[in-house]
Amino acid sequence: MTVLEEDEVEALERAAAAPAASTSGSAALEQQQQQQQHREQQQQQQQVAAGASKRVIDEGELLTSTFEHRLFTFGPMALMAASLATAASHVGSGGDALAAAGAVFAAYVLSDIGTGFYHWGVDNYGDSKTPFFGSQIAAFQGHHQKPWTITQREFCNNVFQPATGPAALLLAVSPFLPVGPGFFLPSFIFLACMSQQFHAWSHMKKSELPGVVVALQDAGILIGRRAHGAHHKPNFDGNYCIVSGWWNEPLDNSGVFRFLEKAIAARTGVEPRCWYPPQDDWEEQAQPQAAR
Repeated sequence: MTVLEEDEVEALERAAAAPAASTSGSAALEQQQQQQQHREQQQQQQQVAAGASKRVIDEGELLTSTFEHRLFTFGPMALMAASLATAASHVGSGGDALAAAGAVFAAYVLSDIGTGFYHWGVDNYGDSKTPFFGSQIAAFQGHHQKPWTITQREFCNNVFQPATGPAALLLAVSPFLPVGPGFFLPSFIFLACMSQQFHAWSHMKKSELPGVVVALQDAGILIGRRAHGAHHKPNFDGNYCIVSGWWNEPLDNSGVFRFLEKAIAARTGVEPRCWYPPQDDWEEQAQPQAAR
């Protein structure tokens, strides 16, 4: 074989080896990318922190009302109505009437702040497996990804709460309560249960709402679309109140939630979800056309 022929053979061998080397380089690059993604996932899991679980949505969630939903909605409401009727039977003077009105107003004001603290808690701590509160935690956390589903729930599906026990106890003691507490307690429980319906209305367009609801929202008596919309911005770290929304600004400006979060983290090591941006698979989804 001549020198020229040997050179040609070497050139052919190099040409044949080039694709293999390129393939090997691509495989190495792909492996590096997979390792980087794995490291990023581990970092995200660490950021969720000890005890702060991933948010989980039940894709097969039911939007219609079942018999149980109706039972746990109208049952407590009937008990609360009976408690209010008992309290009303104790009104015997103008002073009693004034005390009753003041108690109902106090229940309205304090139910807003109550829903704020509750909403903050279920948004930031626990998961679907948390005892007693698990289903509500999963629903509130999943609501951030698919906020429109709350507008599609039937009334009892949306507002049923485990309030039968407190309502029954309240009815039992109502004959012995003064006028003020007799009006305050059932009013507070009723508004707390109804807060999810107020919440649903705050996600609906005015054209979809009864005129009286629109008027109450415009007057600031019920939480409205714009006011509640401020909550649906990552990291979902404020504007938690969902009755009137009156307490949102004072609570957020006071820093009370950040104070509690730091105290809980220092004592238990559990950090709230709102300390970190939501993961990509938990960003709000666009509403499917078919669901509108």
